Amino acid sequence: MSGALLQFVNAGKVPSRVLGSVERHILATPVDTSRSTTVFHPSEIIKADWCHRSSYFQLLGFPPPPSKYKTSLRQKRVFQVGHDIHAGWQSIFHKMGNLYGKYECVKCGLIAWGMGVDNCVVCNTNEHTYKEVSLMYDTLRISGHADGILLGLGAPLLLEIKSIGAGTFRFEAPELTYEHNGELEAMWKALKAPFMSHIMQAQMYMKLAELINLEHQPQEALFLYENKGSQEPKEFVVQKSDFGLTPILQACADINLRIDAKSPPACNINGDAGCYKCAPYKEESNG
Repeated sequence: MSGALLQFVNAGKVPSRVLGSVERHILATPVDTSRSTTVFHPSEIIKADWCHRSSYFQLLGFPPPPSKYKTSLRQKRVFQVGHDIHAGWQSIFHKMGNLYGKYECVKCGLIAWGMGVDNCVVCNTNEHTYKEVSLMYDTLRISGHADGILLGLGAPLLLEIKSIGAGTFRFEAPELTYEHNGELEAMWKALKAPFMSHIMQAQMYMKLAELINLEHQPQEALFLYENKGSQEPKEFVVQKSDFGLTPILQACADINLRIDAKSPPACNINGDAGCYKCAPYKEESNG
């Protein structure tokens, strides 16, 4: 036995009254494949390790490369806690009457842009589920979902909510992790600005809002960080800027042209040797 099967069996061997069963349940749950691979996702293309060759094949319909992170109960809880933090803040802003985006009527399913406070125009129901701010730029096949747009608190703000834990610092600011020996509270206290990957993602969202001529086009982004350990919040505001976006947009345009020409690009991360993201497509032909 190896891989996922071995992991599943080993989970049942852990001395536990309940957690072993929960872990096995998590491991047996099918992987969520609902995230589209036929568009560019801002959260992916703003990263330094974005592989153009991998994106090319995924846009053609090939399955994405396997995650380098093993499915586990801890991993699932990390994602769930992050989701809950997002939903909690969105609920607060909605109740304040400041959260703009898409809302779905809980009765008839109508999805409409707005603040989620008016009765449904179809069934007159006044209960809605927030569906965030969808941003799809068809020309370059870029699609993403911002956490929200805040209105009525000064000029419109793009809302980006982030749950921050020790793992966030390890990935986003290893120098702070080293300086403070990985102690979350010390790193949190030293944090004076949003992480660069978060800034780039928000900048891409604001650019997409401009490109699709969204009704509200924020010129500022509000980063709302919450400490996973203490639930203490911090906020940072960053001005809209195209700095660093042009090469990303040009790369998206180039990959789209290559798809039309059936000419896959080389790996931009590791040349002919390729990287882990494009390794599954190494034997694919130019067609």
